Order: sequence, then structure tokens, then C-alpha cells
Amino acid sequence: MSSPQSMLKSIDFGQLMRAAEGLTQWRVLGLSFLTWLAGGLVMVGGQMLATRAGSMLLALLFLVIASVVFSAGMSAVGILLQDKAKDVEQRSVAAAIRAGLLCVPRFILFGLLVLAVVLGLCLVAAIVYFVCKIPFIGPILLFFAHPVMVIAASVFFIALYWVAAPLLAPAIWDGRSLRRAVSLVVAVVRTRLVPLVLMLLALYIVITVITLVVFTGFIPGFAYMTAIASGVIGPSMMASMGGMGNSAAFGAMASSGHMLAGTLSTVILFAVLMALTMQVMIMGVNIIYLMVTDGLDEQGTEESLQAGIDLAREKARQAQGMAREAADKVRHAAHMDGHGHQGAAARGPAAPVAPVTPAAPVAPHHDIFAPAPAPVAPVAPAAPVASAPVPAPAPVPPSAPVAPVPPAPVSQAPVAPAPVVAPAPVQPPVAPATAAGLGGAAVAGGAAASALPPAAAPAAQAASEPLLRCRSCFEVVAADDVFCGHCGFQLKP
Repeated sequence: MSSPQSMLKSIDFGQLMRAAEGLTQWRVLGLSFLTWLAGGLVMVGGQMLATRAGSMLLALLFLVIASVVFSAGMSAVGILLQDKAKDVEQRSVAAAIRAGLLCVPRFILFGLLVLAVVLGLCLVAAIVYFVCKIPFIGPILLFFAHPVMVIAASVFFIALYWVAAPLLAPAIWDGRSLRRAVSLVVAVVRTRLVPLVLMLLALYIVITVITLVVFTGFIPGFAYMTAIASGVIGPSMMASMGGMGNSAAFGAMASSGHMLAGTLSTVILFAVLMALTMQVMIMGVNIIYLMVTDGLDEQGTEESLQAGIDLAREKARQAQGMAREAADKVRHAAHMDGHGHQGAAARGPAAPVAPVTPAAPVAPHHDIFAPAPAPVAPVAPAAPVASAPVPAPAPVPPSAPVAPVPPAPVSQAPVAPAPVVAPAPVQPPVAPATAAGLGGAAVAGGAAASALPPAAAPAAQAASEPLLRCRSCFEVVAADDVFCGHCGFQLKP
């Protein structure tokens, strides 16, 4: 690979003069003229139909079709002129058009790539300007950052318009894929940027000179001949020149044949001028492409570019994996949190099933409908009791108090309601002594009580005592309670 110094010495600016050979290729010139004419008619006709239909979508559709026509036609022209620059036999016009149509998707992908780069540049600029909003430091950062961002954007667009696009198009016309074409442009920019810029500047000077020569003859001729036609035919010729872009002019042209003929002839003349100028431009970029790619090491650049692409893909894959892991963690945490809330909701109603207050009457010995349990301690043999005459036990009324009532005349005053007393178990040796209060029975009861063990006597006495309950809620109450502690029922007057 030659160095830039040797490349500068070997630049043959005389080869750039071959760009004027594009003006002598009549077959290619005819194809270029037809391309500009067909593209212009599609665009103008589509705009007319869209204006009448009032549809922006239809106008956009015809604009896309016109762009495809321009791209395919100018690619066919570039392919034919590249054959001329290589000094090989030119292919047929049909083959060139087919090859030009195959180049259209690559140019579309290149446009999308440029759009992605522009969006990335805008995103970086937005981040930088957002950082510049910091108080006190922000104005200082903006003072340095704004010129840098402006220069970066300017360099990008200059390189795109005047370096990348003129070099990428011939690479695609040469049959390269978009990736190989981009790698070729990168290789040329890395190793032969200065010769490339100098040759492009020389080409633009040549194009400017040729365009100036052409327009110095065209503009006076167009002005004089249009003025004479307007003086002879009428002012409608000048009206057609000034009204070429609005719907009113289209309606006027439809009603005036002279105006329509003048407008179409002007469009054809400008198409010829554009075809001549583009012939020189395309021939020149083909010559520069062949000069800067001569002896270029494309393999190393393509491998480094592929390595960069693979590295970017790997970074993107790692970032995607990290994002997926983070999303899985968030989803798992949300799932566990949802299950915890569901479990708490499921366990919530079961908590008040066993309240603390009503737990006392749940025991079996507090139930008023169940018989009282028998004393745990065994009762001593009642031999002395059997020898004493024991009278028959008298029935105890349910409303009678626990203590024995002395025989007294019942007064006519209303009797206060007494608490409900659970029925006590019938105990032949003990209950008669409690109900009747007889001396012998008391002696026998005392003997029986003295016969019990010291620790079991209080337990037997507590188990044998009846429980007092409220007549309203049947909860256990004390003997000296006036009101029920659970429902507030009045136990005593």
C-alpha cells in the first residue's frame, strides 16, 4: 500500500479532465435525460393528482416512486460511465437498468444508516445540553460544548455530502455490498484522505467550470427566446414561466395550449442541463474511485470493521442479557410480593375466629347444658353416715339461692330475680346436709371432709360449687355482681 506522500506525488490531475468525456457519451446522455424527464413527470403528475384528491399520502407515495426512478436511472448511468472509465466494453442499457434497480435497496440502507447516525448525534447533543442546565457550571460548559457540537455536526455533513456519498456510490455501482462499500470508504479515509479531498476539489472545480460554460450560453438564450415568444404569442408564455408550481398554473395550462407547450419545453430544457451536469459529475467520481482504490488493502480494513461490528453486537447482546436478567428479577420480586399479599389476605379472616373474651365459656365444665364433672378425689367411706337416719332430700327449686333459706312466711313483696344457678349433681352423702342443714348430716359431711387429703379438699369443694351465669348471655358471673360484665344485664335490683 502506498503512503500518502507517494500518493500525492502520483496524483494525475490530467485524469480528472476525462470527466468531460461524459458529455460525449450520447447513449448514456439519452438515458440520463430520460431519467430526469420520467422522474420529473412522475413527481409533477403525482403532485397534481394529490392536489386534486386532497391526499397527503398520495403525494408521499408519488414522491417515493419518483425517488426510486431517479435512483435506478442514475445508477444505470453510473454503471455505464464506470465501464467507460475502466476502458471496458459497455453493457447494454437494459442490463444497466437491471443492475441499477439492484442498487436501489443498498442506497436505501445507506440512507437508513445515515439517519441512525444523525439521530445518535442528536441524542448526544441533547445529553450534552441537558448537562449544561446545571446551575453555575452549566453556562461554562455551554460556552465550550456548543462550538464543539456545531463543528462536529458541520464536519459530519461536509464529509457526508462531499466525501462519503461521492465515493460510496461508485463502490455500489461496482457491484459491492453495502458493508464492503462502507469498509472501502473507511479504508480510503484512513489511508488516503488527503489525496481523495484534493481530487474531489479538483473535480468540483472542473464541474463548476463546465456548468458555468453551459449556463453562460443557456441563460441568455433562454431569456431572449422567451421574451421574443411572449412578444409574438402573448404574455401567457411569461405567465407559464412564473406559475410553474401551483395548482392555479396547472388549471391555466389546461386551458391554454401555448402555456402548456412552453412549460413542458422549459422542463425538458432543464432536464437536458441536469443530464449534462450529472454526466460530468458521475464520470469524475468514477475516475476518482478507480484512482484511490488502486492498490488499496481492503482486506485488513474489512476485517477490522467486521471485528468492530462483532464487538458492537456482543456489547448489545450483553446489554440485552443484563436487561433481561433485571426484568426477570423485577418480575420475580413482583410475583413473590403478590403471593405474600395473597397469603396475608387469605389468613386475614381466620384471625378473629378465636377471640380472647369468649374463650372462657368454651371449656366443657362451663357449659350450662353439660353435667358438672365429678370430684377428682375419691370420697371416704360413708360408714358413719349409713348408721345415722338420713331423711330424704328435698327438691331444690331452680330459683333458690345457694345458701339454705330459713323457713319464713313468704311476703307479698316482689321477689328480686336471682342469678341462674346450674343444677348441681346429686350427691347422697353431701347434698342432703347442704339442702336440709341437719346436724347428723353435717357431722357426716365433716367426717367425710376430714377424711379427704388436705390438697384435694379445696379442689373437690370448688368443683362441687355451682357456677353462676347471666340469664341473658349465659356468661359466668360472680355472686356479688349487680350487672353482667358482658352484656350489661341487671342481675340484682
